[in-house]
Amino acid sequence: MKKILAGTLCSVALASSAFAEDSGAFVGVSYQFGQTNAKETTTASMSGKDVTSMAGGLLPNFNKKAYTNGAGLKIGYKQFFGQSKWFGLRYYAFLDYGHSNFGSGILPDEKYHTDMFSYGVGIDTLWNIINKENGSFGIFAGVGVGADTWIANGKDFQDKYLPNGKATYANFQTTIDVGLRTNFAKHHGLEVGVKIPLLQDEIFKDTNEPFKIGPMSANVDTKTNVELNYSVYVSYLYTF
Repeated sequence: MKKILAGTLCSVALASSAFAEDSGAFVGVSYQFGQTNAKETTTASMSGKDVTSMAGGLLPNFNKKAYTNGAGLKIGYKQFFGQSKWFGLRYYAFLDYGHSNFGSGILPDEKYHTDMFSYGVGIDTLWNIINKENGSFGIFAGVGVGADTWIANGKDFQDKYLPNGKATYANFQTTIDVGLRTNFAKHHGLEVGVKIPLLQDEIFKDTNEPFKIGPMSANVDTKTNVELNYSVYVSYLYTF
C-alpha cells in the first residue's frame, strides 16, 4: 500500500507541466482517519482502605477503542533554501476535528461518543527527493504543540451519579507528524501522512463522591482519560 501511494504521488509530480516548487503562503484541507482510546477508572475507599472489589460491577469502569473520522485545516508559510530548493521549512497553524463512537455498554441508555477539536501551531522540515521544473516529490517530518478539547455525551449520567465531578475542556498536547508530499503545477500539493499525539488527555475527574455499597457508604474517585492513538490523513494544499 505504501509503495502504491508513493508511486502515485511521484507520478503526479513528474507528469505535471508547470514550475518547480517555491516558497509561499499556503492553505490545506485534509480527511483524517484514526483510532481513539477511552478509559474510565473508578476506585472506592472507606476510612482510607481500598474497597473497590466490594462494589462488583456497580462502579463505572471501562477501557474501549473506537475508530475516528474527521477533517483538518492548515494555514501557514513554506520556505525553501538555496538554489536547488531541496530543503525547506514550513510554519503553520492547524485545526483538526474527529468523531468517535464507542457504542453501547458504557452509558446505561445511550451509546457513548466523543468529538475532538485539536488546535495549535507546528513546524515541519521538507525534503525534496525529486525537484524538477515540472514538480517535486519528497518527505516531511515535524512537530506540533497546542491543545485538545474533547466533548463527550453522558452529562445526564454524570449529573445524577457524579455531581461533584468536573470536566476539562483544554489539555496541552504535542504531536509528531511524518509523511510523503508532492507539489505540481506550481500551486497544488498532495500529501499522505500520519500524526501521532504524545500525551493522554484527562477529560473528567471526580473525587470523594459518596457512594453506597450495600449498607455501607464509601468515597469514590473517578477519572476519564481519552487518547487519540494516531491519525492517518490525505491532504490537498494550495500555495499562493
